[in-house]
Amino acid sequence: MKRAQGFTLVELLLAMLIFAMIGLASSFVLNQMLVSDERSNERREQLQDMQFAMLMLERDVRQMVARPLRAQPAEHRNIYVLSDGRTTDSDADGLGFVRAGWSNPNAMLPRSGLQPVVYRLRENVLQRLSSDYVDDVSGRPYEQDLLHGVEDFRIRFVHNGEETNSWSVPDALPEVVIVSLTTAEYGLIERWLLTSGEGAL
Repeated sequence: MKRAQGFTLVELLLAMLIFAMIGLASSFVLNQMLVSDERSNERREQLQDMQFAMLMLERDVRQMVARPLRAQPAEHRNIYVLSDGRTTDSDADGLGFVRAGWSNPNAMLPRSGLQPVVYRLRENVLQRLSSDYVDDVSGRPYEQDLLHGVEDFRIRFVHNGEETNSWSVPDALPEVVIVSLTTAEYGLIERWLLTSGEGAL
């Protein structure tokens, strides 16, 4: 009479150990893939935010016009660009000016096509502030958080081939606005943005 064939206890334990090791290895690989995918998504979102912030800055600066901001003291109303952090309530440099090109089809809205904008750094967040009216300071400006994780925000200007850290030229606009951002993720990023360079309106 033939004896029934089967696995010994040692063989079963060895097989279970091998399957457990395969399971652990698979779990580790899957976890690494999930973490890598999450980091990749975070970096993609940060890059998109960076591109959007720079696009907003470039669009606004390109449409800069020679029109004073209401925030300017009366004796400095012929200075059209603000860069002082105290005036713009920024933790670093700031950038304030009036831009044209604010869409108002057929003048349907009770406002002009000019819009005051301010860029500032508050608690490591690059913000864009805007208002409906250039000369009205009664209302609260719209705050838009553009980019998080910004450690420093610096502005420089180029006028008649000369570079300067602040703007104090009366009745004129800079030809170039140099924006320097220091971020936790990407380090120092610098963009040279062209203005219209047009005279007073």
